[in-house]
Amino acid sequence: MIGRRTLLTAATAVGITAVGGTAARSSAEAMERTSADASTPRALGTVNTDAAFAALNNAFLISNGGQRYYKTSLNNAEKDYFWRQALDIQAVQDVHDSAPRTETRDLVSRLLDTFLQQNRGSGGLYDWNWNEYNDDLLWAGLAFVRGHRITGNQTYLTQARYAFDRVYDRGWDNALGGGIWWDIRRADKNALSNSPAVILGCLIYEANGDRGYLDKARAVFDWVWARLLDRSTGGVYETMSADGSRSSGQTVYSAGAFVSAAQALYRNQGHGSLFDDAGRTVDWVIRDRTANGIMTNGQREGTWQSEFARGMGEFVRENNLWGQYYDFMKRNADAAWNARRTDLNLTWNRWDAQTPRDDTRAIEAIGAVIMQAVTPAGRP
Repeated sequence: MIGRRTLLTAATAVGITAVGGTAARSSAEAMERTSADASTPRALGTVNTDAAFAALNNAFLISNGGQRYYKTSLNNAEKDYFWRQALDIQAVQDVHDSAPRTETRDLVSRLLDTFLQQNRGSGGLYDWNWNEYNDDLLWAGLAFVRGHRITGNQTYLTQARYAFDRVYDRGWDNALGGGIWWDIRRADKNALSNSPAVILGCLIYEANGDRGYLDKARAVFDWVWARLLDRSTGGVYETMSADGSRSSGQTVYSAGAFVSAAQALYRNQGHGSLFDDAGRTVDWVIRDRTANGIMTNGQREGTWQSEFARGMGEFVRENNLWGQYYDFMKRNADAAWNARRTDLNLTWNRWDAQTPRDDTRAIEAIGAVIMQAVTPAGRP
């Protein structure tokens, strides 16, 4: 994801105890056992997953009293900004989902509790209305709904609902045929203020059974499908301006969010067209956004492969498509590891070139960790 804000122009975790969600501990453990029994296969993560995750934590994870958060870069100890911190937390959740462990579950709790403390608005601990960007609230909402799934803490689900409701209430209207505005200025509607809303709505529905969230998620997806998806290729356009003009740019991270959105709806609705939509976009990235079969980009201030690694991982895992896509996933996981700076085992967004020994950013380092976590060590 391009950095603020221009579109297209587990060593240290061990031993951490949860701040929030302790009352739900037995529930969370039961969910982990159920998840472990249900997935096919359950054992995810390359042999480099633990090393990549430990490297991320050693380089960026700050422990300050009861707080846990990721700093901005090696040389900048400030907390990563709102949306970037939410994506950092989701990387931890991807590692946990690959192999659920008490220490990663507890780290998720500490990170989410700290996020609330560090981003509280004038209305109190749970107020994010100060943040004018709808995609920011959606990334945070996703971190919290996934945190609820991992820990069982109902506060996290409540906050995820807050994020969805606030974004939908201030962002959705009938201009341009529907869709959610990027921010409160309402200059454009884009892929990242819409596809994540689909994912969040589906995950809330899965958590509480409220059909209204699923219906809204479907409406948002239909807008993306009609306005931003290139149905001939599977690419996803970045933005549609208020005058109806559409950007020409198509990125890997927007494609990844769309794949996750289509798969989330397919998981809940079972319509074959959704499966086809997800597969078409996965194939587009493989065909049109790789260099010699490797996803790579020189972006330093944001993500590139992260959302796609997660979305592809969900699509392949939940539909047992390893025979079709495993080689691509493993090739990219290996490329990301081989491109690391070997002094710190951190990898940037270029997976076809060595990571420089400079001021590596946390946000550019999470993609390689996620790619390791979603890829099995061997072909299932």
